[in-house]
Amino acid sequence: MTDEQVPSQPQDDPAQDAGTQHAPPQDTGTEAGQAPGAEASPLPPDLQAANVSKDERTWAMVGHLAALGGLVIPTVGCILGPLIVWLIKREESAFVAYHAKQSMWFQIFAAIVVTALALLAFCTCVTAPLAILAALGALGYAIYGAIQVSGGKDFEYYWVGPWVRESA
Repeated sequence: MTDEQVPSQPQDDPAQDAGTQHAPPQDTGTEAGQAPGAEASPLPPDLQAANVSKDERTWAMVGHLAALGGLVIPTVGCILGPLIVWLIKREESAFVAYHAKQSMWFQIFAAIVVTALALLAFCTCVTAPLAILAALGALGYAIYGAIQVSGGKDFEYYWVGPWVRESA
């Protein structure tokens, strides 16, 4: 009898005897303590919404919504609101300070873009609607950030969030 004709010998593994198969452990792509299917947050634990109190999330939401001060005092109001929240809460909560600071810097960059478009509107009428859309978009993005943070989700402004996180 050749090796090919030798009947297979039963293994000592009782699971194979019972007809079950063991699948190798699969990597779920989650970190310890993270729910399966949830994305890993790029934020450190002290800046994650899931790790802070409701009061801190509320203040972070106020930090984002304070940018609506731009509706009262154009250009300057959208910067002063988050700045005030940051000055009040920066010592008490890294989470609130981070959200107020990134809101402030995003509004500074948005104010620069809107002001440049508005100044160009004197030369060409095309940039006037763009300035209005940019201003409304910046305020809408601040509202979106407030909703995300209030709901316990992590939020970063594009381009500004990572920069603020690394500069702190």
